[in-house]
Amino acid sequence: MNIWLSLFFSLFLTTLVSFAVPVVFLTTMLAGLLVVSHVPLIGVWGENLYEQIWNFLAVFGEGSGSIGILTIAVTCSIVGFLFESLNFYRYRILIKQPINTSWHKKAPEIISKISHYRQ
Repeated sequence: MNIWLSLFFSLFLTTLVSFAVPVVFLTTMLAGLLVVSHVPLIGVWGENLYEQIWNFLAVFGEGSGSIGILTIAVTCSIVGFLFESLNFYRYRILIKQPINTSWHKKAPEIISKISHYRQ
């Protein structure tokens, strides 16, 4: 596979996972609180927490909690895209640097001295 295609596939996969994680996390948390709200004695706590989280998400979704989840997920995917593109950029810069720097010439000598002292 071409290196560029591989790196762009990694960029796409990172963006997709960065989008899916908040959606799965928030949906699971809300579903868990919905289940807890049906349990006697702690149902009131589960219901109150569910309402508070839903109201928090509604702030980001202009009144709709579902849109709030999607807004947070899109923001996380943009951040994941930016981090992966920074990684992509750094990889390109590191490839173009020359390998024969001064410490590369001295490395075999240093390694032989270290192995000599270990014996």
